[in-house]
Amino acid sequence: MDILAKIQKITQCIRYRRVVLGKVGKGNHFRPQVSATSASVIGNYNYFGDRCMIGNAEIGNYCSFGPDVKLAQSQHSIEYITTYQRISKTNIGYSLNVKKALIDHDVWIGANAIVMQGVHIGTGAVIGANAVVTKDVPPFAIAVGIPAKVIRYRFSEDIRSKILNSEWWEHDFVTACRAVKELEKTINLNDKEI
Repeated sequence: MDILAKIQKITQCIRYRRVVLGKVGKGNHFRPQVSATSASVIGNYNYFGDRCMIGNAEIGNYCSFGPDVKLAQSQHSIEYITTYQRISKTNIGYSLNVKKALIDHDVWIGANAIVMQGVHIGTGAVIGANAVVTKDVPPFAIAVGIPAKVIRYRFSEDIRSKILNSEWWEHDFVTACRAVKELEKTINLNDKEI
C-alpha cells in the first residue's frame, strides 16, 4: 500500500470515527464500534448498528444492519491439517477471504445475525435477528433461524418484479424518496404472498 492510500484510509477512519478500512460510498451511517476490513465494499446510504463487523462483503445501497451483525468474517481452512491461519497461510498460501458475501440493495439484517462468506442476499430480503445465513436468500424473502431458512416472501411475485424493475436504489436519497413514492402509487401492497 503506497503512502497516499495509507493516508486515505487513516482519513476515512477519522471521518467515520470507526475502523472502516474498505471502500465506502456516500451517505452511510456507522454507529459506535463498527468495523469494516479492507476487503469490504460498501455502497451508499446504508445504516450499521452498534458493533457490526464487516469482513469480506460487498454491500449495495439503502441496507440496514442491526447491532452486532457479522458479515463474511474470516473463514479458516478445514481441509488442511490445521485451522491455525499463520501455519496454513505459510504452508499452503491459504487466505481467510475465500469468497465475498454479496448483499444487494434495501436488505434488512436483524440484530446478532451472521452471514457467511460466499452467500448472496437478494434485494429487499429480510434476515431475522440471530439468524445464521449459510445459503443464498432470494430477493424479498424473509429468512430466519439457524441455519436460516426462507419462511415467506414479503410481496407477491408481480410486486417483487415491479420493485426490482424500478431500481429506485440506484438514485441519490432525494430522488430515491420520490421514486419510492411514485412506486407506491402503482402497487397494491395488500397483494402480499404469505
